[in-house]
Amino acid sequence: MFLPLLLAISAPAAPTVCEAVWHDSQRNRDIPVRIRMPGGNQPKAPVILFSHGLGGSIEAGKAWGIAWAEAGFMVIHIQHPGSDGPAVRANGPQAAMAPQQLIARAGDVRFVIDEIGKHPKAGACDLAKADTAHIGMSGHSFGAHTTQAVAGQRFARGSTVADTRIASAIAFSPAPPMRGPGTDEDAFGAITIPFFSITGSEDEVPITPVKAADRQRPYRAMPAGGKYLLVFEGANHAAFGGQDFSSHGSAPDGHVRPILIRLTTLFWRWTLMQDDRAKAVLDQGDSALGPKDKFERH
Repeated sequence: MFLPLLLAISAPAAPTVCEAVWHDSQRNRDIPVRIRMPGGNQPKAPVILFSHGLGGSIEAGKAWGIAWAEAGFMVIHIQHPGSDGPAVRANGPQAAMAPQQLIARAGDVRFVIDEIGKHPKAGACDLAKADTAHIGMSGHSFGAHTTQAVAGQRFARGSTVADTRIASAIAFSPAPPMRGPGTDEDAFGAITIPFFSITGSEDEVPITPVKAADRQRPYRAMPAGGKYLLVFEGANHAAFGGQDFSSHGSAPDGHVRPILIRLTTLFWRWTLMQDDRAKAVLDQGDSALGPKDKFERH
């Protein structure tokens, strides 16, 4: 069962790539998006949203977006004004990572989900094929914070910006709460949807106090049921952005990316396509994992 299923999910079908800028009139905010439509003739495609890290753009998550679109998913990369590249260059990183920016990002996710059904087309992309009953959320770094937030993380005084339309989530470089009182369980105990946390033993950035080991804390604080953790020995923060602009640490990219793509695609197939065979394979981990890599589930 293992080999045939992997062959089925890895057969390439060239995606169509389209770009648009959608205007949120209520917030007077322009949201750039890049859409990767799966090739082939499938009538409907589950939707995966991707949120970039601090100072990023719709270029972020390119490697993951291509792989997921080839596997039959519609992938929408979201650019967040206020914490994207132009904002960081203009205002500095501290302003771009302020709490109000996380709230704005969650609003962007909600807005994009609303907009999918309002646009029959975006260039050559047929958005009528979007299966909005099955939506996944993902992101890297500040995008992982965004993913955690819309998946149900609770903040000070129990506040939340969760979007119940999101069925499952993948966070690349997740992080524990940065501010406010309470325990990790207070923050993450309400995340009941399937959630996949991905990080590395060198996954740190100098502008935050978060250590690599801290990135495993959200997974450990979430209630059991569809929760997964993947830790690559030697992989640093850049390994998970889906781009090729900097070092990935001591873990070779040729080791990290194929495993990451295989396991995340299985996760999406299970949670967004109701493919129980994919879950059975996912639960086994990956035979290419190194002896110091870590794969857990609960």
